[in-house]
Amino acid sequence: MKAIILAAGMGKRLRASGWDQPKCLLPFGDTTLLDHVLASLLAIDVRQVVVVVGYESDKVHDAVARHDVDATFVENPDYATTNTINSLYLAREHMDGDFIYFNADVLFDSRILADLVATDGTALSVDEKHCGEEEVKVVVDGDSRITKIGKKLDPSDCAGEFIGVAKFASEVCDDFRAALVDFNEVRNERNLFFEAAVDTILAKHVHRAVPMGDLKAVEIDSPEDLTDARALWDSGSIFSAASKGACDG
Repeated sequence: MKAIILAAGMGKRLRASGWDQPKCLLPFGDTTLLDHVLASLLAIDVRQVVVVVGYESDKVHDAVARHDVDATFVENPDYATTNTINSLYLAREHMDGDFIYFNADVLFDSRILADLVATDGTALSVDEKHCGEEEVKVVVDGDSRITKIGKKLDPSDCAGEFIGVAKFASEVCDDFRAALVDFNEVRNERNLFFEAAVDTILAKHVHRAVPMGDLKAVEIDSPEDLTDARALWDSGSIFSAASKGACDG
């Protein structure tokens, strides 16, 4: 198994908090978001990683180099004007088997990965809660199968938020790649979240929602999100594989 990590964005909204480096390098204690992702992968013996970079990519390269991983880098030169659907499209050739997906701006409990890996097939980690307009939401049927995913869904119909951490099984890859090509090359809709492509293949392929339960995760887009994430970290509510010695950097 490999991992694909999207780490190309600028995080413009965080500049109000004084942060002007890649979001994935936000510090938490003596580690960073990216350290946390890589340490969590090493803890489940996943060492092959594909990292999509863009903004200040040299800093992300250096950060990855501090870890005992087999890293491939994919450049998104249009990171400032496109979104995750374009970054994942650029990495599509690496979607050739089971892979774990990360938005690199998410602080998550490392134990979430074990739950995903233990789930057969394609599985998305979901925070079961009432969502607002900002979150990527999922509609789930009685068998935990995701039937819709996106930001513009009616929150009252949704089971919760997809946190940006998932495992995609090899059998979805052909159709997933085709959907990414369609959005980027045919429709020229490159400034969308990658979940738009996922939504088009849900009827054909089973995607399971894996509830986080009492585990915690925060996607960090704004200064308020960063405050929430730091409070969780400082309270010890986030289990980090990095703090258990899985990080070499």
